[in-house]
Amino acid sequence: MDKTSFELLPTPPYDFDLQWKFYSSSKEPQPEIYKDGIWRRSFKIGDRLVPMEVTSVGTVEKPKLRVNAFSKLNTKEKRYLSDKIADIFRLRDDLRALYDFMEQDEILRKIKKELYGLRPPGIGASIFEGAIRVIIQQQISLRVAYVMTGELVKRFGEKIEIDGEPYYDFPSPQVLANADENELRKCKLSRQKARYIKELALKVADGYDLEKIKRLGNEGAIEELMKFKGIGRWTAELILITTLGRMDLCVPDDLGARKAVSHFYFDGKLQSGDTVRKFTERWGEFRGWVIYYLICAYNVENRKKV
Repeated sequence: MDKTSFELLPTPPYDFDLQWKFYSSSKEPQPEIYKDGIWRRSFKIGDRLVPMEVTSVGTVEKPKLRVNAFSKLNTKEKRYLSDKIADIFRLRDDLRALYDFMEQDEILRKIKKELYGLRPPGIGASIFEGAIRVIIQQQISLRVAYVMTGELVKRFGEKIEIDGEPYYDFPSPQVLANADENELRKCKLSRQKARYIKELALKVADGYDLEKIKRLGNEGAIEELMKFKGIGRWTAELILITTLGRMDLCVPDDLGARKAVSHFYFDGKLQSGDTVRKFTERWGEFRGWVIYYLICAYNVENRKKV
């Protein structure tokens, strides 16, 4: 089999394993699967499916990723996939200003040391993919959302196997637009979520360019996303955070965010979304980053108790 390998250099510090162990699945394809230090998924280029795996071959302070694509790539295709990986892995993010800010708060200083080099992964190789995944996450736990997303990917996504390992791509808008609603519901989706997914897929398949949202400011992008059924402000903000890395935004109404902020700053007494929203204003442009670190730190503490 043809193979193209290349290396990418993230902006340090960067902890590859830390990034993926919090928000990934080793069993259910999202479509990415992260297991035993290897991240893998497929990407569609033209009419062919290109399976890829990514591993870390550097250190936190001198990070380096090795990318193996199981296909012969020309220069343009290699650049395209390099950009996709850089976006999903947030390789260009610079944590130095964030860390200087976190040093000013005793709680954040401690968390920074514990989670040094952490950055959130992007969910999805496109805004369409990210939007579908966020819709699935509405009002359920991430663990349950992983199962539902995995079912959707396995039932409707394309797959290729390399040495017995599956490499999945996310279902295309055309495939989901043509899917029967009852078939979507076999992915454990509610009738409402199945309908939201199908309606979004229909509009994108009919030519609506979701990628244009990248060119809009936060409020403009939120307004545009909220034109779709099933996407309210919470979902729109989370789509921008998780797919485009708009970390100046945050979703303080999210239960996970409320629990984390309440745990570290309100002695564990669960606060309302309004209280948390007002409290997070002190973090300014770093709000999304700080909440992400708090949620991860909170999850670490809970795992230690189990």
